[in-house]
Amino acid sequence: MKIAVAYQDGEIFGHFGHCPMFAIYEYGEYVHECTKTLVDTSALSGHEQMAGKMKELDVDAVIVGNMGGEAKAALLSEGIVPIVGYSGDADTASDLLVTGQLPTSPADSGCGCGGSCSCGGDCGPGTDCGCSGSCGCG
Repeated sequence: MKIAVAYQDGEIFGHFGHCPMFAIYEYGEYVHECTKTLVDTSALSGHEQMAGKMKELDVDAVIVGNMGGEAKAALLSEGIVPIVGYSGDADTASDLLVTGQLPTSPADSGCGCGGSCSCGGDCGPGTDCGCSGSCGCG
């Protein structure tokens, strides 16, 4: 599986169409077999150019803080799953997604992604964050 995470200073970047860099995580047969590559996208602008770059990179999913409807549609038309609404550590988010612990929407968990726990450690009483820690790249 290949996952792109909008990336800035190790954190999930907030906007897909203006992201200066993506971290590309490529997982092998086992989660701990992960390679991480940083891809400069600062010369690109807008959802069409970014979606084209994601297709060129052959990613399966994109994790980002925010993305408009047209950007989501552009990714989906390329067979790429947009995962929107998360913040926090990029490595952790990628590991959580590939192990099935990161819901494709933060609304599905009531949380988000904020580092060592998929909710940033602030889920509230009785909420299961679904995070057991880092598995591969993170």
